[in-house]
Amino acid sequence: MADATPSFTFGPYRLIPSRRALLAEEQEVAPRGRAFDLLLALIERRDRVVTKEELLALVWPGRVVEEGNLTVHVAGLRKLLGQGVIATLSGRGYRFVAPVHEEAGAPAAPGQAPPSPATLPAPLTRLIGRQEDLDRLQAWLQDARLVTVVGAGGVGKTRLALAAAERLRDRFPDGTWLADLGTQEDPALVPKAVAAALGLDVRGGAFLASTTLWLAKRRGLLLLDGCEHLLQAAAEAAEAILRGCPGITILATSREPLRAEGEALHRLSPLGLAEPEAEVTAEGLRAHAAAALFLDRARAVRGDFDPGDAEAAEIMAICRRLDGLPLAIELAAPMLQALSPAQLRERLDRRFGLLAGGRRTALPRQQTLQATIAWSFELLEPSELDLLLRLSVFSGRWTAEAAGFVAGDAREEDEIARLIAGLVDKSLLQADLSGPEPRYRMLDATRFYAGERLPATEGAAARRRLAQWLTRSCGQAEADWPVMPDEAWAERHGAERDNLRAGLAWAFGEDGDPALGITLASVSGELLGELHATGELMAWFDRALAAVTEATSSAVAGQLWLGRCGWLSAGEPGAPAAAERAVALFRAAGDGFGLGRALWHQALQLAAVGDCAAADPLLQEAEALLGDAAESKTLISLRRVQALVQARRGRPDRARPILDAASAMAERLGARRDAALVAGDIAELLFAAGEIDAAIAMAEGALAALGPVKSRSAWVQHIHGALASYLLAKGEMAAARRLAGDRLYAARIMGIPQEVLSNLERAGLIAALEGDAAAAGRLLGHSEARQAARRAPRSPASEMVVARLRRTLGDRLPAEALQRLTAEGARLSEEQAIAEAARAMPSMPA
Repeated sequence: MADATPSFTFGPYRLIPSRRALLAEEQEVAPRGRAFDLLLALIERRDRVVTKEELLALVWPGRVVEEGNLTVHVAGLRKLLGQGVIATLSGRGYRFVAPVHEEAGAPAAPGQAPPSPATLPAPLTRLIGRQEDLDRLQAWLQDARLVTVVGAGGVGKTRLALAAAERLRDRFPDGTWLADLGTQEDPALVPKAVAAALGLDVRGGAFLASTTLWLAKRRGLLLLDGCEHLLQAAAEAAEAILRGCPGITILATSREPLRAEGEALHRLSPLGLAEPEAEVTAEGLRAHAAAALFLDRARAVRGDFDPGDAEAAEIMAICRRLDGLPLAIELAAPMLQALSPAQLRERLDRRFGLLAGGRRTALPRQQTLQATIAWSFELLEPSELDLLLRLSVFSGRWTAEAAGFVAGDAREEDEIARLIAGLVDKSLLQADLSGPEPRYRMLDATRFYAGERLPATEGAAARRRLAQWLTRSCGQAEADWPVMPDEAWAERHGAERDNLRAGLAWAFGEDGDPALGITLASVSGELLGELHATGELMAWFDRALAAVTEATSSAVAGQLWLGRCGWLSAGEPGAPAAAERAVALFRAAGDGFGLGRALWHQALQLAAVGDCAAADPLLQEAEALLGDAAESKTLISLRRVQALVQARRGRPDRARPILDAASAMAERLGARRDAALVAGDIAELLFAAGEIDAAIAMAEGALAALGPVKSRSAWVQHIHGALASYLLAKGEMAAARRLAGDRLYAARIMGIPQEVLSNLERAGLIAALEGDAAAAGRLLGHSEARQAARRAPRSPASEMVVARLRRTLGDRLPAEALQRLTAEGARLSEEQAIAEAARAMPSMPA
């Protein structure tokens, strides 16, 4: 059935607004986000010139953005669609000038609903000349569980792997994930990068073990991209995952094999060329894959490019000189804006002859790529080259504003945007136009070469400025988090994580600046914590705290201790002392807002262990400091602690209005996670009042609102677990068993001891109710020993579970037998207790 929304066809492309999709030969390509909005706005108004002011209002409604953003988006669209599609009318604006056919509706894919959001980056260009490789790789992935695409730099390994993953998406129902190892320099970061690609929030340091546990019962495809500089770490990670995860297939890309157990290799050769003596005509040029790619990219920069037979021979000579390497061809083709094919071929011959010491035979492919990059660099304007070299210090994506700061450039942002647009045109930078503002990155080959060309003194200065920029941008992320909707915050700030790692690694490295690193770490808590990198956050904060000196300001040290406490579960070892330390430091610094935050954290730690009397004065002081401030997530957190203290004191009638007000505030702020947490607190009140159905509905609604990725956050695991308790209270054993098993599995992966313990208690009750008194008794003993060490009161739902477990076992076992079993359970380690629960609930994930 056709969609009511029209679609638009132009050239080889079809734009489907209802699906926010652009197809080329029925394969989805970029753009997304703002670039898609810009393209649609131009097509819908193709009968006239659209002014820059109108486009800015249409694409960035309600926001003030630099005109340079528009310039870069237009440049990105031209690179994708080719010249002769979007015309610039100087001083007036832009117009879409390609012929467009409008269709009444866009057909849905056969038997499918509109596609879910993609988990892999959309390709910016069509894949050319790789059909046979794609077919072979698909065959490999059907027979082997670890396949590595091996080839020279620039041969197109990543592009082929992404195309294969997209083609095989239906074979992997649980997901396809991309771990970009090219941005990592430390082998120890490989497991962290994989966990981050999966969206796992791991609080301990066992990233690889947690990843393996999470993938153990799933069917999916994991891409490890750019492994060549981390071969041993990548091989170890791949082997561990494959041993523990029978449903996972790994597709890796590398310049050399991983040499891992069970590895199958697909060696990717350069694109096809005509035989040296063969006559090449314009008509037959596209029959050779390398020339077809050159033509496609040439027409992207010169829409009128139509070579004759003489030029066809020159083009084949160019592609042969470039060894058929796709990246080298991508870099060379834009030069046709200034040179004829003959001039381009002649200059390449001269350039490569000098590099090869006069030899005219084909060079080794890696030298070919480096020579092409070097030649591309030499054709840049001095200002372009200088900027490009300095930008090599970025590990991830970056904005034009960040580029100007890190390069130490005094030019206006619009001028920086112009230079960047030129580098994008020349294929030396890649533009990501899917977010609220353009972000850019270098391909690894370009970045490494540029880094080598960057003089040491200038490189050190650029890395320092990167750390300074990150201190500023992460500080803004910290300031934005309390008042910005969750999704908007992640969209604006989430891309800084790889750069943040690079900045912290430099600052605490041999030639770094620990004082700057301390400051940077102090403002990185929200960025790392909210993006599921809690374990990594702990490591950096510990490193920063170890480097604190008398010269460190009380406010910065207080922020470090507050962050260290804030990402620990209430009652965990070290958390109360960290909160107390943060309070003292913010008090000494005279920082009222920081002190208010630290006070409610300290109050939470005290309330978690049942000391509500000590929490009261802290909350009163925090209210005096924060209560009159504007609405924020910080204020929501304060309200939740206030409600917790009231509930722990047996005053649910006072707790509920506080939570209702916090819920309304979260809704107004677009704070989905906080809204879910408040709903979880309300569910506990409802359950304690005996309103079990209402508690179930409240908890289920909270989790549904978060979506599948956010529901994996460590912050909301207790809501899942509490829901299992509510289901047990209602007698819905099958649903409770499934949820308790899942949550025990998740808490174990994430490293949340409190939630592991609560779910072991639920497993014990399920075992008792289903007749396995021995397992139930041992799980009760384990729970009571661990709970005694914690000295923290249980939640109402958990207290119900344990009380019912004791009663059930008391009714079914003699006192001596129960005492023996609980003593055995008290001696069990956490892993042994989990194994006991798995035996009692065979359907639980292993």
